[in-house]
Amino acid sequence: MSKGKVLVIDSVHPSMIDRLAEMGYECETIAMDYPDLLGNIQKYAGLVIRSRCAVDKPVIDAAARLKFIARVGAGMENIDTLYAQQKGIACLNSPEGNADAVGEYVIGNLLALFRHTLQADVQVRHGEWQRKSNTGIELNSKIVGIIGYGNMGHSVAEKLSGFGCKVLVYDKYKRNYGDANAEQVTLEILQQQADIVSIHINYMPENYHYINSSFIGNFQKNIYLVNTSRGKVLNTSDLVTALANGKVLGAVLDVLEYEDIRLQNLPMNQWDDAMHELAQNANVILSPHIAGQTYESQEKHVKVLAEKIKQLSLD
Repeated sequence: MSKGKVLVIDSVHPSMIDRLAEMGYECETIAMDYPDLLGNIQKYAGLVIRSRCAVDKPVIDAAARLKFIARVGAGMENIDTLYAQQKGIACLNSPEGNADAVGEYVIGNLLALFRHTLQADVQVRHGEWQRKSNTGIELNSKIVGIIGYGNMGHSVAEKLSGFGCKVLVYDKYKRNYGDANAEQVTLEILQQQADIVSIHINYMPENYHYINSSFIGNFQKNIYLVNTSRGKVLNTSDLVTALANGKVLGAVLDVLEYEDIRLQNLPMNQWDDAMHELAQNANVILSPHIAGQTYESQEKHVKVLAEKIKQLSLD
């Protein structure tokens, strides 16, 4: 007997359809936008989504049969999870699925920043052979501070262990979370010692502009900053100022403050001065929210979510 229909409105690894079918669900893959979702959600027992549109109170109120919302990925800010749970709808995500991808991205781009790889590549392609000006620094000489010690933070710390770095972690939502790869410290100690800061916190209203001029100014050293969490946790203008005065020596930004709910950035003709300055800064590496996006992670997301959906069926 069918457990009901599941609507898949974003691109996911095809194994998701097979796994749901094995559990007794009938899947429909339709690339709906918000108005269509609102008008059709009442038919479905499950919803599989990435970031195509919001699942807000009107959608949830219309979802008479909905048992679960499965977010392929980590961020849940496009889903009103509190209201959904009040209505008896399980909200699932899969931060485990792309933790390895994010960890590799952080280390790969720190190395690119420290060794001037991007600039050197462009120079050589233009016939320039600038060895002295591209002298780099070594990652193993640095103390790395990780803020937020969930799946992504753990992955970064684990991968850094092979470089011989000292790794400090701070997470205000956890207790007793230090491990073999990282030393648990207060935020004050992290700000006293860290050379590199990697941000791995969820976006929620209380974390809006968590990284700002005051936060950056509290570091004893001049730092390198990595943000692969969400763009709105970082005040872009304050970062630009810190880059200009040397308090931030370089930055790796996979996420930007100007991303919309679909994780799309503003077009260039709508960029403000801060965004233009970031784009022109050779000490900044920018990418379009791809830290967690690999072929392997797409399959891992499905494996994680399918198991969580299966456990719902067993409860």
